[in-house]
Amino acid sequence: MGRGLLSWMCVAAAWLLPERGAQAETCTMGNTPCECSLQDGRSLDITPISNAFRSFPSSDQQYTYAYGPCGDVLQEGDTCVPANDPASCQKADKWYNIGRSTGITVDVDTSSGVTISTWIYSGGDDGRQTVVVITCDETQPTGTINDSGEHPDLTYNFMVTSAVGCLKGSGPQPTQPQPTQPQPGTGTNPPNEVTVSISIGTVMCIIAIVCICLYLVGGVLLMKFHRGAQGLEMIPNRDLWVSIPGLIKDGALFVVSPCRGDGKGDYEKL
Repeated sequence: MGRGLLSWMCVAAAWLLPERGAQAETCTMGNTPCECSLQDGRSLDITPISNAFRSFPSSDQQYTYAYGPCGDVLQEGDTCVPANDPASCQKADKWYNIGRSTGITVDVDTSSGVTISTWIYSGGDDGRQTVVVITCDETQPTGTINDSGEHPDLTYNFMVTSAVGCLKGSGPQPTQPQPTQPQPGTGTNPPNEVTVSISIGTVMCIIAIVCICLYLVGGVLLMKFHRGAQGLEMIPNRDLWVSIPGLIKDGALFVVSPCRGDGKGDYEKL
């Protein structure tokens, strides 16, 4: 019972939501009233349930219904007028044709991940029509049928849960990218993938440059706002940097002086 209630809720939601019409796709009828196909090549065939639901009660137990989607709803002795090609009949005070097997319209909605198809059979007695909502369930070869009431007037709603409601066929396949081929006569091949790697030396240089920039910017800001320095005085450790050229010169002279023999490189004698 719980499973049937869940199926009823799913089908009712799909039928009543306003967005349903925008998401459903028309299924074009085939050679029989039980077959239809979508534009992408997938199809439905509900022939296996054609004789499965010849007699079932209404939800209030007041009427008896018969549903034969392929147009063979009648059994010998039934009085639902066979000349009108009934797909569905109701027995009240007499038999009524409540939907013909000609002029059927079918919509298919797969937006929820479950295939739900709606089969509308019109042209019954006094304007009667039947709406059958079939929900795909691969685990039920034949399935079940339930009456969900007459709403609006003279519109009879049935809900079927069955494997026949599952689309057959694969539909369109995604296009696979084709490998690039060299052009004839050009002697050229597709470009190879280029891998770029960074050496350790490059990483060290980047780190050194970043540290120097941080040192200079941080030092200038400190000298200006903390010590109130102006102009060249804002350079951090200015005296050290100014003395470096002279220290380099003295070191160079010390190294080359023995070669020149001028004695400038000798240490002071004690």
